[in-house]
Amino acid sequence: MVTTLLEAHPFMGHGTSVRHIRRFPLGTYPYLVDYSIGRDAIIVRRFRHASRQPLS
Repeated sequence: MVTTLLEAHPFMGHGTSVRHIRRFPLGTYPYLVDYSIGRDAIIVRRFRHASRQPLS
């Protein structure tokens, strides 16, 4: 499960141009997870299909 993996290794996603936001691809699925690392939690900011253009 991706949430368990991110919980165990929160820095495995790569950094983005937005400060404190990291991105993790969902393996064989064409989705990206943008998240930030909080003091006590991983905060998922959004799920995005990899072929879609970003909103901003």
